Amino acid sequence: MYEFLLITHFIGLAMGVGTSFAGLALGLASKDLEPAERAKFMQRASAIGKNGSIGLTLLLLSGLGMWFSRGITQVLTWAGPPFHAKLTLVVLLIAAFGYMQVLQKKAREGGGPAVAAKIPKVGALMLLLGIGIIVSAVLAFK
Repeated sequence: MYEFLLITHFIGLAMGVGTSFAGLALGLASKDLEPAERAKFMQRASAIGKNGSIGLTLLLLSGLGMWFSRGITQVLTWAGPPFHAKLTLVVLLIAAFGYMQVLQKKAREGGGPAVAAKIPKVGALMLLLGIGIIVSAVLAFK
């Protein structure tokens, strides 16, 4: 069962961090577009965000499953500070993800350029958090 959870965890990781990289690439590719055309393009491209949502859900569910299968106190004492850093970064990623959902909803409802300008910044933050989570996980479980 643990192997299934670990595979699911890595699939979720690939989907979540891959979505962040894709968002960054699409944002860079659309920089030369007119502002109205860019907003329309990015609104359509935001459909890939569904992959990020599914990936984050898989990560959380499989991570909790692995945690409970190994024993909560055993994992917390065994993994040490890098694992605690990973958990902290996951909490921050979830908060940034929630904020991104709010921004995207406001953008769909015509929130204007101020709202649209925040989305790439939050996306970049989420990418950095995802990379930090990967680094912390490698340090915790080496």
